[in-house]
Parts: sequence; C-alpha cells; structure tokens
Amino acid sequence: MLKAQIKPGKEYAFREKRGPGMPLQRVKTIEHIRGNKWKAEWVEPNPGLVDYIESAQLVVLWKDAKRLLKEEENAERLHRHNAEHGYAKGSPVVDAMQEVFESTGEGLHIHHGTLIGSPEAIDRLRSRADLTVSMPSLASYVDRDGQFHLAFDEALELARAFCAKEPSTVLVGIEATEQKWSQEATRPGDSYLVGLLNDYRAAWALIRQWAGHDAAVAVREERIKRLERLVWDAVYALQKAGLDSEAARLRRAVEIS
Repeated sequence: MLKAQIKPGKEYAFREKRGPGMPLQRVKTIEHIRGNKWKAEWVEPNPGLVDYIESAQLVVLWKDAKRLLKEEENAERLHRHNAEHGYAKGSPVVDAMQEVFESTGEGLHIHHGTLIGSPEAIDRLRSRADLTVSMPSLASYVDRDGQFHLAFDEALELARAFCAKEPSTVLVGIEATEQKWSQEATRPGDSYLVGLLNDYRAAWALIRQWAGHDAAVAVREERIKRLERLVWDAVYALQKAGLDSEAARLRRAVEIS
C-alpha cells in the first residue's frame, strides 16, 4: 500500500514476503516512524508482538483480506487458462490485440494476454462487434476495483470480430503509424524505428487479415487518394506563388508514381 493510504490504529493484512499467495498476517498500525517505516502490533499470529514494518508489506485493510485472496486465486486461474489457450508473451497476436483495443476508444488494454476494462466498456465493444456470448467464461472475473478481466481466447475472438465489423476504425490508425515510422526511420538518429517496424508489421498483417483483405486495400487506396489531392493542392499553390520549377518537379513526381 502507499504510505498516504495507511492510518494509525487500523488493522491491515501484512506480508513478510511480498507476492501473491504468500501468507497473510493480521497487524494493527501504532504510529508512523519515518519514510516507509511503521510501528505495528500483531493481532494474529503472535498477538501482542510489536515490531517495525514497511508500507509495502501492508497489502490491504484486514477487512478486505478475503477479497484479496479470492482475487489472487482468480488471477492465477486466469493466468493458467490463458497459457492453455495460446497466450505467448510478446507474440504478434498479442501486439495485434493491443492495437485493436486501443483503437476502439473504450479505455481497454491487454495485460499478460488478459483484456482489462470496465464491464460496461466491454459490453459496448461486444455490441459494436455484433458478438453475443451465450455463457460467460469461468476464467474471467471482476476485480475489487470493478474492472473486468476477460480471458485471452475470448479477447482474441472479440478483437477479430471488431476488426471485421469496424475495419476502418483499426486500419486507418495502423496505416498512418506505418507510414509515419517508415518516413522517420530514414532520418539520422531514428534508425531504431526500423526494429519497431519489423516487430509491428507482423501484428499489422494479422489485423489486416482479421479486417478482411478487401477492407484493408480500400482503406489504403482511400488514404493514397487523399495524399494525392494534398500534393495537387501543393502544386497549384506553388504555381500561384510563381514557383513554376518546383511545381513542375512535384507534378512529375506525382505522375510517375
């Protein structure tokens, strides 16, 4: 817990060794000593013992200890479920899912293969994707903060369905990013973008596949048309400014391409 959240005289769940699954002890804070140090009295085990502890060793108020343990159990079950259903850290599939969910504007994100967000946001996304769920997954759960944790396989199905239903929502963003990074990667000092492009192109290829090849091509062609119109506007502006040679050079470049 953060130091600012801890109050003297309150009972907390204490962990000597940090990490999910570690035993909880019941302690009562007496006073703040300095920095992250607190003086505490044990309630159980070893009632009456007084010692010094750190803020980070207090995980939740004691009244919330059972809910914490249940949430940790749910998280571990979901972690096993995700691993059994194809989740692999750093895979193009996970990167593609992250790109898709970020594009939705629903405030959702992927963490260790799990889609996390408010239940309302996930329901809205299912509606937008025209995806109905006959039976909720036993692995998915809602945490203590009211955030829904959706299993990897269900999140993947949702990402693919959303791409098929709203291809332009996702494709416009990745097309713009790919073009921007491709241009910047040629500049001195920006060569690191080459590696990013190589990593993300696999994810973008998956997204285009989920969205349908025809939809991806349509978005790309529409973007090319917009860029061509901008270039012709620039040609006319150059001519109007009396810069005929520059206008002619730009016109030739457009006609050749």
